[in-house]
Order: sequence, then structure tokens, then C-alpha cells
Amino acid sequence: GLAVLAADALADLLGRDAWDDADEDAPGEGRAPAIALTPREGQALALLAEGASNKVIARRLGISFSTAKFHVASLLAKLGAKSRSDAVALGVRYGLLML
Repeated sequence: GLAVLAADALADLLGRDAWDDADEDAPGEGRAPAIALTPREGQALALLAEGASNKVIARRLGISFSTAKFHVASLLAKLGAKSRSDAVALGVRYGLLML
């Protein structure tokens, strides 16, 4: 019975900005950055959450190792993540990934 909604959809349902109640001074809280991952980056993020290496990501997505490495590097940069596990944590926090 769990329903997951994007912040914008929730705001539309509630008729207000979903971040109105956020404390802007609180560290790590407030408005989540607008992050647009490509479909492949989203798939790579999901595989990172499973603990997949770049080699496994490449095999599962049917792409070259270099391309998988590029997608992982790109999503780390977009998320501002310092590591693969940080990317997964940020992906969950920003609603890009559900564990």
C-alpha cells in the first residue's frame, strides 16, 4: 500500500509548494536540486544500488565497459556524489531511486 510521488506531483495534489515547510537553514535539507538523469544513468544507478561493478553494469545493460564507466561517472557528477554508495544514498534522498 505504499505510494511514491515526485515532489512536484505531491505539490500539485496539495495545491502548494511541497517545500514550503522545509527549514532552509537545516543542513542537508530544503529543496532537492533538480536532477535529470538519462534513462541509462537511471538504470546504472539502480544497478549501483544492487552493488554492481562497472563490468556488471556493462554486461546487464548490453553496453561496453567504457560506456558503463562513462554513465556512472556522469551520474556521480550530476548527483554531486563522492562515491558510488554516496550516489545511491543521494538517489534515494532525491527520489530518483527506491530501495
